[in-house]
Amino acid sequence: MSRFERIGYVVWGSVALVVAIPEIWALAVNDAPWPTISGTAGHLEDLWHPTAVIVVALIVVAAALATGYGRPAERTPTNAPAGAWWPFLYLGSALVFTVGAGFLASGVVNGREGRFVLGYVIYGLIGLFFLFLPAVFGWAFVVPFPSLITTLRDLERRVPLVALVVLAGLVILLIHLALYPWPDVTHHNPSPGSP
Repeated sequence: MSRFERIGYVVWGSVALVVAIPEIWALAVNDAPWPTISGTAGHLEDLWHPTAVIVVALIVVAAALATGYGRPAERTPTNAPAGAWWPFLYLGSALVFTVGAGFLASGVVNGREGRFVLGYVIYGLIGLFFLFLPAVFGWAFVVPFPSLITTLRDLERRVPLVALVVLAGLVILLIHLALYPWPDVTHHNPSPGSP
């Protein structure tokens, strides 16, 4: 395994942890001070219905990229600039800023709607600092780590089952957010005479 590939696993594994910790916390703690990502997205959909279309479109694009659509030329470690330490400084600084902003927001907001504002702050900053900006950095100039999609493809090459798990997860997420709060919805059992 090349150093470039290893750095990709470290960078994107760290990002996965940053996303997973508040998400799992919100799922596990019944009265968490912020909602889950899907709860936050569902609240946005209630406030502005076109949000659902935007969320679904982003998930479809992510699934297409993860399965190889529009595959760009692969970067190699020879393209990576010196100073491979800066992504870790960036991630550490982004984490401190995100946590600090979350604490600051939690001191300002309260009540049921305040939970969602805190969710917007936390998940919005995570999306900006840990997903959007690294993707822009990788597109705009060469960074010393592979993109998330390249890292997923490397992992898929090593463990082929990863592609199926990622794709299944994205489809479940798509249905969950498009029909939020699926699967926690009331179902009826139609009879043969039902329309």
